[in-house]
Amino acid sequence: MNPIRLISNAATAIFIAFAGFSAKAVEPTQENLRFANYYFAYPYPEQPVPSLTSSPKGYEAFHMEHYGRHGSRWHIGEWVYRQPIDLLRPAERNNKLTERGRRLLEQLRKTEKQSRKRSGELTRLGAEQHRGIARRMTKNFPEIFKGNARVDARSTEVIRCILSMDNELRELAAYNPKLDISSDASASTMYYLNYSDTVADRINNSPAAKEAVKKAKKRFPKDLRFISEIISDEKFASDSIKCGDLAGSLLRVSTNSQSLDEPTPIWDLISEQNLVNYAARGDIDWFLRYGNSDLTEGSGPMRARYLLRNIIESADTSIMRRSPSANMRFGHDVVVVPLTTLMDLNGYGRKINDFSEVESFWNLYDITPMGANVQMIFYRPKGGKNYTADDVLVKVLLNEKEVTLPATPVDGPYYRWSELRKVYLDRLGNDRYPADDSDY
Repeated sequence: MNPIRLISNAATAIFIAFAGFSAKAVEPTQENLRFANYYFAYPYPEQPVPSLTSSPKGYEAFHMEHYGRHGSRWHIGEWVYRQPIDLLRPAERNNKLTERGRRLLEQLRKTEKQSRKRSGELTRLGAEQHRGIARRMTKNFPEIFKGNARVDARSTEVIRCILSMDNELRELAAYNPKLDISSDASASTMYYLNYSDTVADRINNSPAAKEAVKKAKKRFPKDLRFISEIISDEKFASDSIKCGDLAGSLLRVSTNSQSLDEPTPIWDLISEQNLVNYAARGDIDWFLRYGNSDLTEGSGPMRARYLLRNIIESADTSIMRRSPSANMRFGHDVVVVPLTTLMDLNGYGRKINDFSEVESFWNLYDITPMGANVQMIFYRPKGGKNYTADDVLVKVLLNEKEVTLPATPVDGPYYRWSELRKVYLDRLGNDRYPADDSDY
């Protein structure tokens, strides 16, 4: 039996029992929107922008290393918008939809029509997110973006990432037209901007890892009580509708609709517990793939090893150059997350072997909302003369919030770069670059 179809006698009894209780509706507040996890639209300026610690006494910012996820987008795959419509069609054909169900289907069809030929594309909100990030960069670190400072930007070949980069760079150029800005999007840099680790993929699919995930996710079932709000005949729903699939598809469309100009309004159908469980299931899946666990042989964080090495080497070069500069990279959530765990930002590199512990510290909405970014800000003694690499301090922002790092802080969120650099190089070991085609 397909476990997500309510077709057994026992499942039907449970469905009918649930149908007698209306799921408590929730409001589309920032608190609830965040349960969309990696579909959570970047929270600023809707939420208060984080305040930052002042520069250490006698120091000034002079360089940034950056990796950013693209901004809000349409779902990848037009099937995502078609699926809930297809699942509701049997009820429509048999006149089993409630008035609320008919209105829901009408809205789903409207969104599906708008989504055509837009698979994975950046939305208007996604563009604005990156302009806002750039504006706050210049406000927070004007020393980095002064004069003819050099800004070198690279993007993956995906159009939503290229457009995210373009929006951010145009905002920087508007702030200071004198900036020396260069940008590129090339297959030659994909090995660190979005590395595909087939070895880690194989390890993630081990029987032990999959069993751990399955066990952990059982604690967060789908809440199907809303079905009675949209389908009038309980037996028909149990016999003819894939209710589990419908619940998942509606949540998928709804949670990402916050990134669109016209959200799909189903908040009156969603219980808060359903949102919490949806987020928890996603957290567990992503921790398996990108978190630090013996069950996956620690392979998750190492997916970002070439990116972190590129960041270190780029920072070393920029420190030697001594003039203000920024190296910016634009890519995807599947890179931000392992980079966060590999760098152990705010303790996200913590090793977990019991997946029931994931919910206590691992939150995708905190790590990789749409527009997520990691900013490493480097500081030197004021005046920019007569200093060595050992004098350089660094702090890191994850989505513009100061984070802790796996080293001893010098002062508040500031760490000595030479010490942090050694920690990271020790983690990376000798695996410098991926295998390449042989010369001929």
